[in-house]
This record gives sequence, structure tokens and C-alpha cells, in this order.
Amino acid sequence: MPQDLRAVVKQYDRSQEEQQAELLASQYGLPYINLVNYPFVADILGLIPEEAARALNVVAFMKIGNVVRAAAPNPANEQLVQYMQQLSANLGVTFEPHICSQSSINYALQRYPLLLPKIQKVIEEDRPVIQTLNDLQQAINKVGTTELLETIISGAVSLDASDVHFEPMHEAVYVRFRIDGKLLPVLTLPEKSYKLLSSRIMTNSHIKLDLRTIAQDGRMSVNIDNNPIDIRVNVLPSAYGQTIELRLLNYRQLLTLDQLLFPAQTLEAIRLAIGKPEGLVLFTGPTGSGKTSSLYAVLQLLNTPERKIITIEDPIEYRLEGIEQVQVDPLAGFDFPQALRAVLRQDPNVIMVGEIRDHETADIAVNASLTGHLVLSTLHTNSAAASFSRLIQMGVPKYLLADSVSLIVAQRLVRKLCTNCQGGGCEVCHQTGYKGRLLIAEHLLPDTNIIELIKREASLSEFQQYFTTIGNKSLFEDGLLKVSQGLTTEAEVRSVVG
Repeated sequence: MPQDLRAVVKQYDRSQEEQQAELLASQYGLPYINLVNYPFVADILGLIPEEAARALNVVAFMKIGNVVRAAAPNPANEQLVQYMQQLSANLGVTFEPHICSQSSINYALQRYPLLLPKIQKVIEEDRPVIQTLNDLQQAINKVGTTELLETIISGAVSLDASDVHFEPMHEAVYVRFRIDGKLLPVLTLPEKSYKLLSSRIMTNSHIKLDLRTIAQDGRMSVNIDNNPIDIRVNVLPSAYGQTIELRLLNYRQLLTLDQLLFPAQTLEAIRLAIGKPEGLVLFTGPTGSGKTSSLYAVLQLLNTPERKIITIEDPIEYRLEGIEQVQVDPLAGFDFPQALRAVLRQDPNVIMVGEIRDHETADIAVNASLTGHLVLSTLHTNSAAASFSRLIQMGVPKYLLADSVSLIVAQRLVRKLCTNCQGGGCEVCHQTGYKGRLLIAEHLLPDTNIIELIKREASLSEFQQYFTTIGNKSLFEDGLLKVSQGLTTEAEVRSVVG
């Protein structure tokens, strides 16, 4: 077909398409709009996040006061109706529906990357240099609503924050970063800005906007300086709105076993324990003590072609090439015990169980460690010695426990003195006197005496007393060693060891 004839046919098809859209609008009693070549504006187009616009075939194209005109080829889509109702409530605006053709939507969607650069583009190419909280606050003051999320995430990564907290209160929304384990205030947001920002977060992380009375979990990803960052999102209903917590999972922060700086004796004990083909190796401590980092460091060391490694996690925090990672879903009936039974049928050499929480998981993990599997896991206990008492309380048969446990490591994270101000407080450490964290640890290797204590179900105090008599360095003693080396303070050690 000649080129000019093709152009005529194409133009005819487009004309037909617009006529059909106009007819449909008439049938629905709604206004019709042709958006091809429409002069879109970033702030209005961005009212509907790109992910939602593409998924639901809808765009915002005009705003008059609190009325926003939005267009879609199929306004009767039930999902679209529910989403627009929720977005309307979040943004405090009224959406006025229009009908347009699919070509209109396609044209509008092509405007997104031109008018609203994606998170990774803004962060990689356009973000200002952020080294202090003051830098971040200045950067935020210079950006519009559509760039607010990108700037906050960029700042959090630059300042080595592990978490970002959005906390709605009576008159404003407080934003705080968790840096080196401590929460630091960053800024306050007006309610209107937060509604748009929270909608973007929830849409990007596939969280339902219309479920405002239950907690929800999601996940989104960004790329910063060619470094992939997964963000775990939790939304919680509160008195003044939805509280959002972002956990930044930075692949760059995955450390090796040597980089974690375990005490020399503990490091040697870990290497010996994971060098065996079977047994149970436990890392213990409260939430935020670095147990997951230790597990991933061990997995990196064990990750060789001749080993089949499977992890069972809730949630999967870091994705590791060459390792099969399983996400549990308790609400769907796929919990740790069920996942662990299924994994055992896959004939793995190494199994990592994110956490031993109950009798059933403990029992299966112990049995797996006795039948040719190296099992790695975590336990919430305050010391290495306390782990045996905890497992006994969980109902693990003592005759199995005595033979299964290869090593228990207890650990904490303490803040390091800022090298710039030596603890006096400066912009580098956000006036805290500390910058970064380091690990303190203790370990316990089962011996014949431990086995006897297990068999007679000894008390926690007996296990702890024995730990002291064999001369092992305790968490507190390892902390004091770090104090003597000028790395931290005794007050900081006492704050985490108790």
C-alpha cells in the first residue's frame, strides 16, 4: 500500500476511534475529551501516579479549584471507580470524569517520563548533594510536591538511614529517619502534601488505597547511583491518618563476615560451625541487633555452585543471586513450619530460617540439622546462654537439642564515636556525637557440661553461670574492649547490653 494511502487509512481509523469515544460519552452522559496533543502540566498529571494511570487507564488533565478533570476510555471499571474515590478522599479534591479514546490515554502516558521523571532518574541525575540534615531540609524546600518523595528517599539513602517514618499528628505530619538505630526528626509536612505523597507510596508498593482501617505491607524498588534499593513498606491506621514506615534495604550495605568485625574467637567459631555439613547455628539478640546481616554474611560465604541453599523469610529483605529464597505468607496458610517442610523435600544442603518463633518451627529445624542439613536461624534472646533455656521452653526435646546445636552467637549493635568531632557533636553526626555502628558479640559452643545442663533442663541462671565460669568473653566485656579502643562509649554499651 502506498505510503500516502496508509496515512489516509490511519487518519480515518483515528477519526473513527474518536467518534466512538464521543458516542460512548453521550451514552454515559459524560463529557468527551480528545487528549492527543493536549498541553499537559506536571503537577496535574502527577495527581494520579504513573503506576495507577497505566494500570487503570486514567489520567488527570485539568484542575479548577478543588475540581480535577480526569479521563478514561472505560469509566465504568469498578477498580477505577474505587481507586478514584479513595484518591479523591486522600487529596481532598473532587474528580470530574470524562471519556476519551485509548489513543488519548496512550498519548498522556507518554508525557509521564517527560514531565515527571521516575524516581531513579531524579535520584541519579538531578538530586542535590545531601550530607547533613540541613542539606536535606534545604533540598526539600526547593522541590515541588511531585518531587517530594524522591528527595526524601534520596536524602535517607545519603544519610545512611535504615528507616523513614511518616507520622500524621493533629496539625501536621512528622517525618523522622532512623540513623544508627536512633530516630531523628527531619521535617514536618502539611496534610495536603502528605496525602499526595502517601498515595504515591501506596500505589508504587501495590498497597490498596481503599483499605484504610487495616495494616498493610508492600514493597517498591528504586535505583540510586546504580545501586538497587528495595523499600519495604508498612502502612498502619492511626488516630490522625495512615502512618507509613519505609525500611530501606540497601544492597550496598550487605557486609561480609570479615567486615562485620566479630571478636576473633567468635569469628573462628562461626567459620568452624558453618564448615560442617550439618548442625544448627543460631544468631540471637533483640530486634535491630544485626542478626539478619550476620545471616546474610554467612550465606554469602556458603554460596558456592556445589551447595543448594534455600532461605525461608518473612519478609525477604535482600535478594541474593544463586540462592533460592522463599517468602512465607501466614495469612494464606503458608507459614514457617509449612515452608520448612516443603523446603526439606527440595534436598538442600543449607537452610536459612529467618526466625524460630514457635515450637513447631524449632522442632523441624532441630530435626533438619540432625539429618544432614546445615540450618541457620535467629532467636530472640538476650544472651547466648539464654538460648538453650528458650528452646527448652519452646518444647524442643532435650535429647535432640543436645546433639543439634553447633553454635550460638549473641550480638548487639553499638554506635561508634564520630571521628569528625570525637563525640562532641557536629553536622556530620547530626549533633549526636556518634556516626555509624559496630558489632559486639559473645558465643557459646556446646560441650559435655552444656549437654548435661540441657538434659536436666537447667534454669537460665545455671546456663548463664556456666557461661561465666568457662571464661568466654561476654557481650559487655566485648563492648568494654571497644570502649578501650576509643570506638564507642561505656554509656552506649550499657544502653544496649543492659
